[in-house]
Order: sequence, then C-alpha cells, then structure tokens
Amino acid sequence: MLSGLAEWLAWSQAVLSGMATPAVIAGVLALTTLLLEDLAIAAGVALATQGAISWALSFSAVALGIALGDLGLYALGLGARRLPALRRRLVGERADWARRQIEQRLLTAVLLARVIPGLRLATYTACGFLRVPFVPFTAWVLLAVTLWTLGLYALSAALGQALAQQLGLPAPIAVALPILVLALAVPLVRSVRQRLAARSTRP
Repeated sequence: MLSGLAEWLAWSQAVLSGMATPAVIAGVLALTTLLLEDLAIAAGVALATQGAISWALSFSAVALGIALGDLGLYALGLGARRLPALRRRLVGERADWARRQIEQRLLTAVLLARVIPGLRLATYTACGFLRVPFVPFTAWVLLAVTLWTLGLYALSAALGQALAQQLGLPAPIAVALPILVLALAVPLVRSVRQRLAARSTRP
C-alpha cells in the first residue's frame, strides 16, 4: 500500500509540476472532490506538505469542491421532482412530514449527513426534492463542510507528523496515509456490520 501511495504521489507531483501553478493545482483538487472526496483531501494535505500549494489554498479548493458537490445533490433532488416514480413516493402527508422534520432540524440533518456515511445522498437530495429554502441550506452546508474539512486536515497533519517521526516515512506519504486508511476502513466496517446484522436476523 505504501509503495502504491508513493508512486501515486510521485506521479501526481510530476503531472502537477508540468502544469503547476497553484491555481491549476487548486482547480484539480476541487474537481477531484467530485469523484473521490477522500483522495482529494489526502492529495491536498500531501501537496501542501510538499509546498506545491499553500495550506490555505489547498484547504479552500478542497472545501469549495466538496461544497459544490453537496449543492449538486440538492440540485439533483430538485430535478427528481420531474421523475414520477420518485414523486409518488414522497407526495402527500409523508412529504409534508419530511419537509417539517428537515426544516425544523436542518442544521442537525446537514451536520449528521456530512459525518455519517450513507446519509448525505439521501438527506441532501431530499432537501432539494422538498424545496427546503436554499439560502439556509447552503449556509449550513458551508459550515458543515468547513468543520469537516478542517478537522480532517488537522487530523491528517497531526497523525502524519507522528507517523513520519515514528516510521521514518516521507512527510507527504505520512500525512496522506491517515485519510486513505480512514477511507478504506469506513466501507469495511459498514460491510462487517451488514453481515452481522444479516446473521442476527436468520432463523
């Protein structure tokens, strides 16, 4: 895993150094969040550690990309209003109840969806489908993304420094490693929990 990570970092550094103005690197990071959010965070921290881009610009690019992706889910929910199958599932009293729950607890819903895997797609598209007011939704999304990204950057930098000192890893690899491990661990834990739940329901 470490050798693969080292090769990826070397390749990305070579590619980015060929184009490499900080603005271009920031644009690549922002676009990467739309495909693989965890990879973009790991790359942002690693490239900032290497000095290819400033920490502030790295953080801003990643956070902006994540926020745009979240707002895109809201837009997807708006578009889903034109899909009869989905509309039939959410009309009537159920839609009114869901709208009240989201509007009354919008901050809680947005924050939980940001930190609990699997909730973001359902919650943010529901906000769009139910036409939750866009301005407060956007404000809470920006707050959630800022806290989430800042927390991961801080965690990655702190653990990466410890790994670099204890294991002698190159700093860019050390700071990227915690995020990549976390990205791999979350679906693994979810898979194990699903298997255990399935076993517990068997007669």
